[in-house]
Amino acid sequence: MREYIHKLAERQDLEENEAYSVCMSMLKGSYDPVEAAAVLVGLRVKGEGISELRGFLNAVLDNALRISVSRRVIDIVGTGGDGLNTVNVSTLASIVVSSLDLPVAKHGNKGFSSIMGAADLMQALGYPIDMPPEKSAELIDAVGYAFLFAPIYHRALRNVAEIRRKLGVRTIFNLVGPIANPADPQIQVIGTSNREIQDKFSQLLSERPGDRRVAIVNGYPGMDEVSPSGPTRVIFVSGEGVDEAIIEPRDFGFDSIPLHRITGSSREELLSKAIDGLRGVDPYVSVFIAMNAGVALYLAEYSRSIVDGYHTALNQIKSGKAWKKLNDIVSYSREMMRHG
Repeated sequence: MREYIHKLAERQDLEENEAYSVCMSMLKGSYDPVEAAAVLVGLRVKGEGISELRGFLNAVLDNALRISVSRRVIDIVGTGGDGLNTVNVSTLASIVVSSLDLPVAKHGNKGFSSIMGAADLMQALGYPIDMPPEKSAELIDAVGYAFLFAPIYHRALRNVAEIRRKLGVRTIFNLVGPIANPADPQIQVIGTSNREIQDKFSQLLSERPGDRRVAIVNGYPGMDEVSPSGPTRVIFVSGEGVDEAIIEPRDFGFDSIPLHRITGSSREELLSKAIDGLRGVDPYVSVFIAMNAGVALYLAEYSRSIVDGYHTALNQIKSGKAWKKLNDIVSYSREMMRHG
């Protein structure tokens, strides 16, 4: 691995096969922790190249446990690493989308570079995140939603969990994780924390086969979500090609929302804001959720536009249907786990 460290120190990209080899050694646990940390930090400082993203993604997928679903599923996910500690809006938006009878396979993990990751939130809301794959597939058929806890499907990632936790910064694993959903969603909203990564993702995802519709978003001020606080750049990738748009709060009929309204400094604060937002009690967080759900509804061709999808999602929240959907998901999933 040292030769790769030297290469990264010279700011040279690893070839795809080299990146694949490095990742495989990490996933198998056959590495020196100091060297592995050096590679991850070296990639981050240099900036992960397309060949490196391909190599790591292929290694992660080659070690993954897949899940077979009978329906076209949706995922909304962020790469993390923006350092803003916003409410976990991708998870909340996925619940809103599911409340409209659109099947969702939400892929996520606990927080490495944030206070509260998707799995932390779902667990706090009462969802049994340790649900086995076969039951998750059943749950999608039954209630149209399942949370896929990454360590269950990417067990080899446990071998790098401690290093990632100690580093406490976004690594290349945060980047490939969102596009390594074991249910292989055909519709996906992916948030990135900067435009450089966003551009790389658009190139990488445009190379993937299949009938997919993806939106890669980067919001102000470097948010890996659609931002209610400023403009958001959206890159659409589909079989028809690649397109780009800029959306702003005023497109949705409101002024920008201050960041402190949608962020928190503790798990308790973030959980409280998440619950109030999904229930429609916190209007700022509700709007934040609806904006992100709106992109997914547009991709799924449920809505004519992102703004139309936003209004539909906001209505689901205000009417209590999104909160009811969460309760249905939690109660059904817990019932399934109790009965083996």
